[in-house]
Amino acid sequence: MLTLLTFGSTARAQTLVGTITEVRTGQPVPYANVGIPGKNVGTVADEQGHYQLSYTAANLADTVCLSSIGHEPRRVLLRELVARPEVQLTPAAIALADVRVQAPGLFKRRLTLGNTSNSEMIIAGMAAEGHGAEMGVIISLRHQPTKVQQARFNLLYQDSTDLTFRVNLYRLLPNGQPSSEKLNRRDIIVHSNSRPNNAGPLVVDLTPDNLVLDEDFLLTLEWVAGGTAQKSQEMHGLRKNVYFSAALGYFGQPPYIRKTSQGKWEKLSLGARLAGMQFKVGFNVTALD
Repeated sequence: MLTLLTFGSTARAQTLVGTITEVRTGQPVPYANVGIPGKNVGTVADEQGHYQLSYTAANLADTVCLSSIGHEPRRVLLRELVARPEVQLTPAAIALADVRVQAPGLFKRRLTLGNTSNSEMIIAGMAAEGHGAEMGVIISLRHQPTKVQQARFNLLYQDSTDLTFRVNLYRLLPNGQPSSEKLNRRDIIVHSNSRPNNAGPLVVDLTPDNLVLDEDFLLTLEWVAGGTAQKSQEMHGLRKNVYFSAALGYFGQPPYIRKTSQGKWEKLSLGARLAGMQFKVGFNVTALD
């Protein structure tokens, strides 16, 4: 069975080019998110803070959010951003994690949470209209607190072009939908060519983050660089090769996707077609509880 989840690109009338820097140092803010929240108009700045945002005249009255971990998000009308595309972000104070006293026996049991499928028969392609596209799954904790040590993404991509991804852990809203608040306090960047022989899963060490969590969360992989965004043909070619192992089952929740930076989250459910079976993408974490 081949399941391919992709969306066609929409023609854009104009492209805004600018740079995002830090107000105190003047240094570029790498991989900052730029987009209209809830709409599929967005992108990600490159490592030097340069961004290219495609938009139409209908978007000029919309508000663009520019954000990066460790900085105060900035919101500005698109028409104002077009007039002044050079943007500075202000560093934000980051609250220190709560001090926890570890009781005897705590964090002794190792377990895997999420979907471990490494199938090459049931697969999912990342829905993407450019950099900033994300795919994620809800990780449900079995016990609280849980210490997350490693994230694993069963990526099937083997193209020679290196792709850069960002790992995000989002807090969930009371209704179970993803919020915009990240539980990780740094940008966690991983490259597709970091895998041995450019094959196998993306494995990310999270032990330096000391993520001790008391709540379920959305674990995502965000495509932030790789390929030339201006060359739609090249982006389309890469997108067709970005696959993940997947599975079908009766339990758990379907994955979430969004096609652009800060775009609208969409839940992918095949239950109505497959007698209640859910589509599951091969994302998981190793944890202690």
